[in-house]
Amino acid sequence: MERVELDKIYTNLSIINRNSKRKTPITYEDLLTNDGKRNLSQRLLIQGEGGVGKTTLCAKIAWDWCQGRILQDLDMVLLIPLRDVKNATSIGGIVKTYLSHSNTATKKNIDGYISANLSRIFIIFDGFDEFDEQLSKTSSSEVIRILETEVYNSCQVILTTRPWRTNEFMMDKTLAEAYTFLNIEGFNKENLSTYIRRYFHIRQKDVFAETLISFMEENDVIRSNMAPFPIYCAMLCLMWNDVSEDRRNEMQKLQTFSKVFGEIISFLKEHYASKVCENLQNQNIVTHLKEAGRAMHEISEIALEGLFDRNLSFPEEQFRECQDAMVTCCRVGVLTIERDVITRERRRDTNISSLVTSTVSFPHKLFQEYIASEFIEYLFVNDDTKYKEVKKKLLSRPEEFRYVLYFTSASGTELGLDIIEDLVKSSNKYFCVDVAFECHTEEASWAVGEQ
Repeated sequence: MERVELDKIYTNLSIINRNSKRKTPITYEDLLTNDGKRNLSQRLLIQGEGGVGKTTLCAKIAWDWCQGRILQDLDMVLLIPLRDVKNATSIGGIVKTYLSHSNTATKKNIDGYISANLSRIFIIFDGFDEFDEQLSKTSSSEVIRILETEVYNSCQVILTTRPWRTNEFMMDKTLAEAYTFLNIEGFNKENLSTYIRRYFHIRQKDVFAETLISFMEENDVIRSNMAPFPIYCAMLCLMWNDVSEDRRNEMQKLQTFSKVFGEIISFLKEHYASKVCENLQNQNIVTHLKEAGRAMHEISEIALEGLFDRNLSFPEEQFRECQDAMVTCCRVGVLTIERDVITRERRRDTNISSLVTSTVSFPHKLFQEYIASEFIEYLFVNDDTKYKEVKKKLLSRPEEFRYVLYFTSASGTELGLDIIEDLVKSSNKYFCVDVAFECHTEEASWAVGEQ
């Protein structure tokens, strides 16, 4: 894993105010200014596709507050990744899990302080699309009650989500009036160039920056589907920095989002194999490439089940039947594992007897979606009944599983065509075209074209 200081690499994102009739652009500074002039509510819902920079924006806000640059009239800025929130009914209880074990503050202390100082508290909930609870007036979850505006009304709140969960707020009249809806559109052309030049300037490889910028500007697919997304830019920068000139030339011929993302996965596997061979001397690198591929296949069913359950984090115990594959995937970089010592107070509150808890996660939902598509491909070949059950679930929520359908359709002509033939019966014809493009076959084009 490569780490770069946020201050050295962060580049502003394009943010649009959707409440405005003209979709007015919002600057980072305007987003956080509360001087009565910004025409934004106390509650902001920021939507954007996966990898567009929502989480990084949240981290930037929290970091700038810690550094004394912004929001210094506030006592607390709380950044809460919703993917990590499980069965918690109190904000204090959530915050307590992030404090060091030596910190004597209790969740009751934290809840009491927040309640008494609401106007000086800023809560950032990141990733509502990764949260497994629904909006409900009867929910006991404090997160839901805050989002529903039932409690903590006078504190500032930011919520981020992928677009498919935004409608839950827009369709509720009370919530639609309570929130300002913003859209992160990622990098514009100027932002993109700035980010890439910063990335390579740190490494003293400025010439690499210019060749990558040229590639991204000249390739239609990259420019339209990847360039605006910081996560893809970061991945492409990492690859551009490490691969040979011949490999860079080959990459420039790729035509679909799925192919480019597949190239990123291949790069991670190659990077893993080269490290293993370096450690074990004269091992065959192909052996370890196959090992990485097998490991990803072994966890693919868990990845798919997690998507259906809106779950991106898993207890390590869930991988007990594929423990070696889990370890390999962690080394490849498509899984991460975090182990935490559970305090006596937390064991008492949660009825957990173990001293250590282990959580396995995908570093980003896109990795989970890509790996899940491998299991769908396996079912298509080996288990027609189960495949049809899975396909029915995917097509019942196509916007939610957009990227799974992209990756799955791109994996084979017959599989892609089978999905597209069902999709064309739906009302979303533009989405059918997108999936057919990812399939990238003449048969898929005809299937859509006939409609």
